[in-house]
Amino acid sequence: MAVGTVSTRILTDIANAIRFQRGDGTLFKPREMAAAVAALDGSYAGDYQAQPYMALESGVLPESVFEDIADAIRGQNGSSDTYLPGEMAAAILALSWDVGLKPRAVLTSLGTLEFNYVDGRHCYSGGVPVDAWEIDPAGYSSASARPYDEVKLQVRKVVIHSSWTQVGMIKADYLFNAFQNMTEVSGFENMSGITSAAQMFTSCPALETIYATSFSNAGLSGSLMFNGCNRLVGGTDGFVPSTTSGASVCKLGAGGVLTDPNNDSRHWFWAHYYADGEGVLTASSTPESGRELVASGRICAEAKYVGLGFTPWDGVTGPTHRQHLTSATFAADMAGFSYLNFQYIFYSCTSLASISGLDNLSGVRSMRFMFASTAVQVLDFRGFDPSALTDLYYTFSSCSSLTTMYANASWALPTSGISGSQCFYSCSTNLVGGNGTVWASSKTAYTYFRIDTASTPGFLTAA
Repeated sequence: MAVGTVSTRILTDIANAIRFQRGDGTLFKPREMAAAVAALDGSYAGDYQAQPYMALESGVLPESVFEDIADAIRGQNGSSDTYLPGEMAAAILALSWDVGLKPRAVLTSLGTLEFNYVDGRHCYSGGVPVDAWEIDPAGYSSASARPYDEVKLQVRKVVIHSSWTQVGMIKADYLFNAFQNMTEVSGFENMSGITSAAQMFTSCPALETIYATSFSNAGLSGSLMFNGCNRLVGGTDGFVPSTTSGASVCKLGAGGVLTDPNNDSRHWFWAHYYADGEGVLTASSTPESGRELVASGRICAEAKYVGLGFTPWDGVTGPTHRQHLTSATFAADMAGFSYLNFQYIFYSCTSLASISGLDNLSGVRSMRFMFASTAVQVLDFRGFDPSALTDLYYTFSSCSSLTTMYANASWALPTSGISGSQCFYSCSTNLVGGNGTVWASSKTAYTYFRIDTASTPGFLTAA
């Protein structure tokens, strides 16, 4: 911002505007004014003392003085406006504050919506307040009734401040409904005491985590509480809610969606989906340089996902639609994971014809629907350790193009603790084991996921 020579009257006007908002007669050097503006909070000392204009009519100041003042004004009013020096006094005089002790939802400059109960518009989770709304402790009868509904797509994170426990909110229906870009909620223990949570998190497809150090769902009802939360994973055993899950799963521990931030057992890998149709699954969050990236996202290694909606190729239309994934690779660094669930990861990717890197995997538990309805023809399980498998439910169902599956001669499924109804459901006679066993509708059990021999018919070929 080039300002050139500035009249001292402008500086006096800015200082007087600050003094007016403070209600005192404090004198400020030019470089102190930005900090003074940033410190304004609506409190008023009641002794405003204006200062007269100086005799010196003009002078030269660094541009940074006015840039800092403008930044401070924007920090207070949440605007993106630019201000000339002569406009700053009026902008300061126009500042207003939400004061008093009341329950608020405060939107911060970091995209966080913080719920707190304090005196004035403040935030404690980082950033500066951009906007705020008073919250009705009685709750809301619909999502559109929320005062902050118009900014729901701006929210990336929700924080429930410890002061919220003083509000006594009982009804939390629709509170975060359709926060489509929200990935995390923290401080959920401060919602303890709610008894109604219908559709509280409905249509939050990006939500991965709800942190809580404690929580009791006793007496809590919540129909469709987590409907559409396809990425939400509990921190104890990888539990993922279904579309009909209600308040009974809103808990810590096994079978719960909550995560104790001090005891989070989850691990994450990344899926990078490139314009050439390849999906790369890797421990690295950084995509490969020199390749056009279509979409990217992280996936919980322990998650027991219950359907689609958690991979970067899960879009319904456009370039992220599942039909555009043509190949998939498990990178070498996936060998660092000792516990993996892959249910539904490639399900219904109807153009997926090539999958490599299966030998980089160990500790795989679930392959439920993993390859179902893909176009894969050959699968190479050589180097893959099957000893931890527990779930082969519909793993290769509707793989009508599948012809050959290779494995080491030592391949052996666990002798107990494994299930897998209809593992080879609706395949085709294209699938033939190494000893000539041909798929048939009577041969769909997971037990056929073994080396094909005269005494043990199966669909694997030893190589």
